[in-house]
Amino acid sequence: RSPRRHASGSRAPMDWLKSVHFYRKVPADLTEATLAGGTLSLLSAIAMAYLFFSNFAAFLQVETLTSVRLDESTDQKIQINFNVTLHMLPCRFASVDIADIMGTHLQNVSTNLIKTRISAAGVPIGKAAPKPRVVSHAVARTENAPKVSPELDEEDLHGAVTDHKLVLVNFYAPWCPWSRRLQPVWEEAFANVLNEPFAADVLMAKADCTGKGEVLCRNQHIHAFPTIRVFRHGATISHESYVGDRTHQAFESFLANNVHDDDHAEAVRSGDSEMNEQGEGCAIRGVVLVNRVPGNFHISAHSKAHSFQPGMLNMSHSVGRMTFGRPLSASMMRLLSDEVAAAHDSLAGTVHVAAGQNMTLEHYLKVVHTSQLFGSRQINTYQYTANSNYYQDGTSLPSAVFSYDLSPMQVLVRRQRKSFASFLTQLCAILGGVFTVTGLLDGIVYHGSATLKRKMQVGKLI
Repeated sequence: RSPRRHASGSRAPMDWLKSVHFYRKVPADLTEATLAGGTLSLLSAIAMAYLFFSNFAAFLQVETLTSVRLDESTDQKIQINFNVTLHMLPCRFASVDIADIMGTHLQNVSTNLIKTRISAAGVPIGKAAPKPRVVSHAVARTENAPKVSPELDEEDLHGAVTDHKLVLVNFYAPWCPWSRRLQPVWEEAFANVLNEPFAADVLMAKADCTGKGEVLCRNQHIHAFPTIRVFRHGATISHESYVGDRTHQAFESFLANNVHDDDHAEAVRSGDSEMNEQGEGCAIRGVVLVNRVPGNFHISAHSKAHSFQPGMLNMSHSVGRMTFGRPLSASMMRLLSDEVAAAHDSLAGTVHVAAGQNMTLEHYLKVVHTSQLFGSRQINTYQYTANSNYYQDGTSLPSAVFSYDLSPMQVLVRRQRKSFASFLTQLCAILGGVFTVTGLLDGIVYHGSATLKRKMQVGKLI
């Protein structure tokens, strides 16, 4: 009797579990298979398989969620990283200036910038000085200096360089104040040189770029006034520019020291002259810190010893890089979403050509602070849109302008994967729904066909 009581006690939990069975089975001999039911079952199996794999693929993908809030950055300044190449502006005249609506105006910024001289073919030919040399100017010793320096045109230049070992040509414009300041000093210095033993081997000439020497100036690619070119040993095209002081002693010493030199090497080493290439340009790269207010930085021609004629300046340029904020490493760039990465450097690789004379090329940059979130990790960067506009700026000097405006909003980008619980819930809902709907359709088809058969048997179907 004791073993029986033990057996009945152990069966009680099993019987209780059977009583709560939700899916009780119907014996197979009490079920009926139909052709329509089999077709519906096959279609439902295909539908469930398709939905399963499509939802599994969606589960493996990473979702990008974007939200917007007020910018919480407390930084007073923002860093601009750029690499811009001016194809037709020499480095000695290229000036980076910064201005904003708060009244800030910085001219010829050189801190954290590197200027590289490039040839017309875009090949680097050497680094340029961060700031141009300060040139000393002399005052005329007499009120009306005699004009002993000859005026040259294209034809006269050939005879001048043929007859002399060393020729200095002052390319000037009568409207230029620096040219007017140099003219009497130039005449007096040449008058002094005529008394030297080497006077027959040298010549200090001049060319009016607005009159008789206009064609000569254009062929010599003169950008600024006055420009002093050095012609040696009969060459009619010179790439050597005198960049020393504009004093009587400086001119006389230069001629005395170089009249018997075979080339320009010594003059370049001393800093009195500089070698230039035809069509020389300038690549400027580096970083500038600006206030977090609307403003611009622009690149234009500037010199404390020259004047420029607007129609002779060409501000065509290409942008290698233009980003805001701290530079991101390659590994950090790979973590950014495609949309953020595409707008991180919108101007990169673009080329902008000045189609006419005195053409200013301006770019309007709308900058938005963007944070990419990865759980507890965060990458802060900036993305921007760029619109470019080219226009003629009257009598002002043309420039390449980059105007920026920072949005007061901040974009938060979060990348996350769907949770497994969510995937499982969605999968059960889909598969269960397909199974239930298929069962309803099977019931409708089965009972509908059975009703039609009964009506046909009793003769009520017409």
